[in-house]
Amino acid sequence: MDIIGYIIYGLSILITLGWCLQIRGKAQNEQAREKSMELQGFLMTVSLVLIPLLHLSPFHLLWMLPSSFILGLLSMTTPLRVLWIFSSIYFSFWYIGISNVGRKFYVDGEYEKAVAAFEEEISKKPTSEAYFNLALAYGKLGDHDNEIIAYQQSIELKPKPETYFNLGNAYDDKGNKQEAIKAFKQAISLRPEYLKAHYTICKTYAEIGDKENALKELEIVRKTDSRSADELASIINLA
Repeated sequence: MDIIGYIIYGLSILITLGWCLQIRGKAQNEQAREKSMELQGFLMTVSLVLIPLLHLSPFHLLWMLPSSFILGLLSMTTPLRVLWIFSSIYFSFWYIGISNVGRKFYVDGEYEKAVAAFEEEISKKPTSEAYFNLALAYGKLGDHDNEIIAYQQSIELKPKPETYFNLGNAYDDKGNKQEAIKAFKQAISLRPEYLKAHYTICKTYAEIGDKENALKELEIVRKTDSRSADELASIINLA
C-alpha cells in the first residue's frame, strides 16, 4: 500500500467513523433509528474491512463508499431492505448506553410522562441536558413557568446559546418581552453569528416599538440571509 493508498484508507476510516457517530447522536437526541443511514454506515464499515481482508487496493474505496450511500437510499423502496437486519445488529453496539426514556416519551408526544422521566433522571444525576429536555417537555405542556425554571437550571450547570434562545422564547410566550430580549442577547453574546437569535430579537424589538434596535438587528440579519431580512423589514414597517 503506497502513501496515497494510506491517505485514502485513513480518510475513509474518518468518514465512516464520523457517519456512525452522527447516527448514534441522532438516535440519542431523537430516539429514532434511521434504517437507511444505519445500512450506509454498515456497508461503509464492511468496505473498510474488506480492503485488508481481501488484499484490495484502497482505491476501491473511491467507488465502494459512494455505493454504500446509494444502496442505503435504495433500501428504502426495494428488497434491499432485508439488509437492515444486519445493519440493525451492527448498530445495536453503537447505541449502547444512549437509551433515554424521557426523550422517547417526548418524541412520541407523551409529554407528561416525559416530564416524569426527566425529573427522575435529574434526581439521580442533574445535568444541563436533562434540565434542557425537561424544559422542552414543560414547554409542550404550556407550563411556561416551570419551563423557564428548568432552562435557568440548565444554564446554571452549562450556559449554551441554544438554552438562552429557548429561554427567550419561553419568556416571550408569557408576554415578557424585556426578559426575552435579555435572554436573546445572552445567546448572541455566546454565539455572535447566531442568525436565529438575531432574527428573533429583531422581531421582538419591532413588537415593542423599538425600531432603532430592530433596524440594527435587521442589518446584521441582512448580511447573512437577505430573504429573512426582507421578512423582518415588512414586520418592522407594520409595527
